[in-house]
Amino acid sequence: MFMSRMTARKLKAICNYITGWILVTVGATALGMLAFAEFNIDSLFFMLQLSIFVGLSHGIYDVVVLQDEMDHRSVTAALLIRSLYFITNISINYALCILVWNMDNGANRLITVQGLEQVLAAFETHKCLATIALMFLLAHMFTFMNTVHKKFGTRVFVNTVLGKYQDPVEEDLIFMFIDLRHSTEIAEELGHVRYSNFMKDYYKLLSNCCAENRGDIYQIAGDGAFLTWKTSACKKKARPINCFYDFAVCLERTKPRFLKKYGVAPSFKAGVHCGKVISTEVGNFGSEMAYHGDVLNTTSRIQSLCTKLGKDFLISEDLYIKLPLPLPHGFFCHKEGFFELRGKKKEILIFSLHTP
Repeated sequence: MFMSRMTARKLKAICNYITGWILVTVGATALGMLAFAEFNIDSLFFMLQLSIFVGLSHGIYDVVVLQDEMDHRSVTAALLIRSLYFITNISINYALCILVWNMDNGANRLITVQGLEQVLAAFETHKCLATIALMFLLAHMFTFMNTVHKKFGTRVFVNTVLGKYQDPVEEDLIFMFIDLRHSTEIAEELGHVRYSNFMKDYYKLLSNCCAENRGDIYQIAGDGAFLTWKTSACKKKARPINCFYDFAVCLERTKPRFLKKYGVAPSFKAGVHCGKVISTEVGNFGSEMAYHGDVLNTTSRIQSLCTKLGKDFLISEDLYIKLPLPLPHGFFCHKEGFFELRGKKKEILIFSLHTP
């Protein structure tokens, strides 16, 4: 039996924590040894073991305990609790590594008097205290980097760190505009506070589906959101189609939960288009990513045809000819005809997505 996609995503996230801890901790240890010309293979393997334990527990705390979400406590309380957890986590794992190494040296069980004496002796050394302090700072750095990564998405985060978008860059991208149906009626029925919580739950599901299909959320504006993929990344796998399907299935499965909590369940419509845009960072303080070009406006206009045609999903001819066939999940495209979109001089051929 295969694991669910959510379980696979959580497992991958935990593995990323472990990998990050190993690379930084072991790398820093090796560089320190080279700098002081005191290379010790046992110390290197000890730090490798420690980084695996700390990375595993850090990943479980963020991904499983906090459910990979922002901490809902106040900033001060969250910082104190997280700091206490990091100190405890690193100290316990440091002691555990000493006990494991004691077993390798001939002890017949994990906890022995000799092993506990070694732990107490180690915690009295400046090396141990310095290691715990540095790993404590590193843990907060990892948390900060993960928060920034979740904010921007993988592709934008990596390219921003590398400085790719400091100057305008032309890219061929796919944009999907997803719009919540009957948003005005839902807002009036729920009130602004409950509606805000409703949208938060709705966008949480959308962001998960987008991330699982290797897309990025470019912009959320009220009840609509722009998702984006590199066109080259979708030539062998129709990721926008998969994302649409996954989100529809996800909303169907969570419908009882929305009805119980809010008395109404969300549904959506979407339009997809592709083309060349200029990607760049705009602004100085508080800068953000921006995509300039006609593709976004066209995508929005295509989505607006969903209500007129009575369809849930529409795509342009430009995207249709680039999608790999056959389409996933048994989908097939039906030609809806040529439409003159507002702001466009030429008519655009539109296709709708259907299941058998």
